[in-house]
Amino acid sequence: MKLLQYCLLTASIALVVTSNAQTKKQDTDKKIGCVTIEPFGFNAFDTANPRGLADNYYLWDNGKTLVVKFMNTGNSKYKELVKKYAKEWEQYANLKFQFVESGDAQIRVLLTSGDGGGHYTRGLGIQLLNYPQSEFNLHLDTSDFVSPDAAYRTIVHEFGHAIGLMHEHMSPVSGVKWDKTAVYARYKLLQGWNKEMVDAQLFVKYNTSYANGTKYDPKSIMHYPISRWETTDGYYVDWNSSISEGDKNIVKALYPKGTRTNEVPRFSVTNFSKMDIEKSNVKNGVSFYPSFTISTAGKEGRVIYLTVFYDEEGNPVSTTSKDFNFSGLAATNKSTVLLPGQKIEVNKGKHDLELFIPYSEIPQSISNKKVSARFFVFLTDKEEFKKLYVSDAVACNMVK
Repeated sequence: MKLLQYCLLTASIALVVTSNAQTKKQDTDKKIGCVTIEPFGFNAFDTANPRGLADNYYLWDNGKTLVVKFMNTGNSKYKELVKKYAKEWEQYANLKFQFVESGDAQIRVLLTSGDGGGHYTRGLGIQLLNYPQSEFNLHLDTSDFVSPDAAYRTIVHEFGHAIGLMHEHMSPVSGVKWDKTAVYARYKLLQGWNKEMVDAQLFVKYNTSYANGTKYDPKSIMHYPISRWETTDGYYVDWNSSISEGDKNIVKALYPKGTRTNEVPRFSVTNFSKMDIEKSNVKNGVSFYPSFTISTAGKEGRVIYLTVFYDEEGNPVSTTSKDFNFSGLAATNKSTVLLPGQKIEVNKGKHDLELFIPYSEIPQSISNKKVSARFFVFLTDKEEFKKLYVSDAVACNMVK
């Protein structure tokens, strides 16, 4: 595995705690409407002209009907706005949104008012499936719906994320000259974000090989507004309140009426319920049995199942082990190639996937201590490493 790929995986693992602990605040001076956390790494695909950023690895099946449900009673007027504006994407993408009152749904909307939560989806496209049916995966603060334009751009933007679109300001060819010192200070004051959060939300630039020579689209509904104080040359982008021609073209390419081009492995992990941990003096080590479902589509791809150890402060543990070392971190993993069109139940009823580490390979810094472990699933495809799933921390007593 190449050094860059290892670095991206390490950063992704290390960012789990900081990204989950973000503070979502709103203010009227800073033009920020969306705090969706996009996948970490160089992982954007661009398939249309003009430009648009999307991640093919998190797209829904072409032609799919996405079921949408509201998670609270909310205001009926705002519910009707969500239903109306979400369907704007149906004009250009080969997708449908079906709103239901009860039952399971791929997109689960929580409407709040003035709670400071902002607007965000909990990932892109099929990443929304990572969360149980009891939880929302798309949040809208209706106190910002101060005009028809404000409601439109907010709802359309968030449902753009829900079908796999990314923030356009992260284009590798945008040429935005950020005043990073000012931005770091301002976001820390107003949003409560640390440097890593600002980098992940604003300054990540995706691999230029995916731009296909197309142009940056400042008119995209997926573009952050940029204030003059954020740039060294006074460049700014105001609120975009309509779907641009670039947006239309990108979703037509991603969800065409015919066959989708640029197909890739599109895997999702759902129904993670537990991770059994068994210590064995016979095996002289510790076994981990994560229980989950993995569904596959698109093309075949390789997945890595990974358990990483965290110390009492919640930091990933370093190791010098040769065999139980993942990018310098204490871990145990297995990988396998999966074909598309499968739905695999793992460790449901019987133990059929074991992640094992011998006692002798456990770092001394956590040996005989009560620490924690997280379960990750990554998809690898050519130069791409995609984080499919990460579990909450599971208590792990490493006492022999």
